[in-house]
Amino acid sequence: MNDNFINEYFGIGIQNGKTPENLGVLWRSAQNLGATFIFTIGNRYAKQASDTHDAVKSIPYFHYDTFEAFFENLPKGARLVGVELDEKACDLESFEHPRRCVYLLGAEDHGLSQKAIDKCHHLVKFKSEKSLNVAVAGTIVMYDRNLAKPRS
Repeated sequence: MNDNFINEYFGIGIQNGKTPENLGVLWRSAQNLGATFIFTIGNRYAKQASDTHDAVKSIPYFHYDTFEAFFENLPKGARLVGVELDEKACDLESFEHPRRCVYLLGAEDHGLSQKAIDKCHHLVKFKSEKSLNVAVAGTIVMYDRNLAKPRS
């Protein structure tokens, strides 16, 4: 029998993604690094040459028109982890990833909306003076999740 307090999963997605190419790269990384599902808020996904594994046909993909619709449909018990350069964000290197969570990234030019930041259970950031490409940032977060680190 499955014990939902032991089993782990994570999803990853972008709020108002700027370029479809970056989204394709993120989906490819998500599939390779064990994401259970992927999603977009605002801008929809369109098939990209950079998604060479066609991740949207391999793992569940969800689209939400608004942040509110996304937030209302978070999996029960999942923690929302925002990836954002913010003074309240903790360093990814010391972050204990929740067993069940959803990682939310913002567009490169605007980041996450203030509404999204306010609703996140956790915020994480990199030791970087400037923002990273969204696909790179998401891949780093998923790689870090796969390291042998404690879970919260």
